[in-house]
Amino acid sequence: MSSILGDSTGEYASSWISLNVSRGHWTSETFGDYLRVHASKRPTEIALVEDDRAVSWANFLGEVERVSSGLAALEIGPGDAVAIQLTNSIELAISILATWEIGAVYQPLNPVYRKLECSALIDAVKPKAVISSNAVKEVDHPQLLDEVIDSLDVSPHKIVVGSPRATWLPFQDLKGSRTKFSQNSLDPAIFGTTSGTTGTPKIYIHIQATQIFEAKSLSEGIDLTSEDVMLAAAPITHRGALMVGLMTSLISGSRLVMGDGRDTAKLAELIERHEVTSFMGIPTIVSDLLHHHHNGGFDASSLRVVIASGAPVTDDLLKRFQAQWPTTAVATGYGLSETGWCTYLRIGDPIEKTHTSGRPAPATEIEIRDSNGTVLAAHETGEVHIKGPMTCAGYLNNDTATGQALDEDGWFASGDLAYLDDDGYIVPVGRSKHTIIRGGLNIYAEEIETMLQDHPSIREVAVVGYPDSRMGERACACVSLQPDESFDLDDLRAFFEKLDTARYTWPERVAIFDALPRNPIGKIDRLSLLELI
Repeated sequence: MSSILGDSTGEYASSWISLNVSRGHWTSETFGDYLRVHASKRPTEIALVEDDRAVSWANFLGEVERVSSGLAALEIGPGDAVAIQLTNSIELAISILATWEIGAVYQPLNPVYRKLECSALIDAVKPKAVISSNAVKEVDHPQLLDEVIDSLDVSPHKIVVGSPRATWLPFQDLKGSRTKFSQNSLDPAIFGTTSGTTGTPKIYIHIQATQIFEAKSLSEGIDLTSEDVMLAAAPITHRGALMVGLMTSLISGSRLVMGDGRDTAKLAELIERHEVTSFMGIPTIVSDLLHHHHNGGFDASSLRVVIASGAPVTDDLLKRFQAQWPTTAVATGYGLSETGWCTYLRIGDPIEKTHTSGRPAPATEIEIRDSNGTVLAAHETGEVHIKGPMTCAGYLNNDTATGQALDEDGWFASGDLAYLDDDGYIVPVGRSKHTIIRGGLNIYAEEIETMLQDHPSIREVAVVGYPDSRMGERACACVSLQPDESFDLDDLRAFFEKLDTARYTWPERVAIFDALPRNPIGKIDRLSLLELI
């Protein structure tokens, strides 16, 4: 067992707790405490915006207290899980804070999850309540969850946002006696699902203390203040967007505008109308917004810093960014749901470091190791190992996965390949499980993708390996194209010939898609691509 973990699931070792408390990394503060500070000092200032609705800090706190009292009246309390399947909305923010207010655990269910994913997650966690909405056009979430619940040995309270629903308690009717609940920043706060695309998702456990340390560090690193306006462009049900969105807003006191990354025109309109100063988005979202801006779609002059993460940031994207938004800083970062944003660029870092994913977060150690566990020197590629106060408390009821990820000294094995430059900035190369081995030689898929992304005909690209009787594996470039463009294997070969790269790394097939399939958090779904090619 790892030295940083205790004997029970979701528990840290007392020595690890004492170390982080003594160094000031972990405190007794909760996100509810921060909400109360803002509600006291700035009661009438706007905290949350969704479409034409706006909620002040005082009303935000009032709604959290109402909903938390209602959950407590349903006999939901410390240690119980509340599964929430809502799109980015005011009700989502209220529900998360209300869950923590009573010491319960937030279980995010991405709105794009369907019966298979929801069944596995609800069965594993067995939440005491589920909160959903019947306002989503694409799918009837309450019906989906009814089917899931009926198929399992669970009977959670069912709460619906929006119009009334048979057998569901209306969200607006939640109420109970006002009680001061006891919160502990060291108790489990999130049962989240990893963003990995292989196998059955594992459920990581985070406490509020790890999240508050991370939110403080990020807010300081990118200079977030109460004067900022954050845009939630990615789903807050994903931990990275929850962090660079709701959590950083609670720490910094910035306003949070709810958005939907699938609607570029709407995001652009929100940026202009609310004078958004910062948002986090995968490079595809950033690229789409740049394209929309290039076509005269919106005024982006309010943007101060954009956090681009979740996929490689190409030279072409950086050039477009700097040409179109010259007064806006771009911050890249690296991390996992289990370890937080363990590296990121700060405001003021050298401009040439924009091509990296930043330097380690405060109190965070990064080592690059080879397959034998030897720590490698700068510029040598190996697996990223992470240790620090943001590391999760393992996986829920999964000692095997916990043991594979966390070694006895508390180092987390990421499964990612990267190297450190001479100044300690990290340069990710790809997932170790995305390495294609062709005739005994390694091809790093993301490295090839980064190069191909600069081809003018290509909009999206993913490189996957397919079996070959002679070479073991060969590489296939799966691409979607820009409008009215074409691309084939001859174009690919000419492109890499001009770059003068090693021929064994060149993909030997090209598959054209209207759009590349994506998993529930918006990343390219490589398993689906393998089936489709």
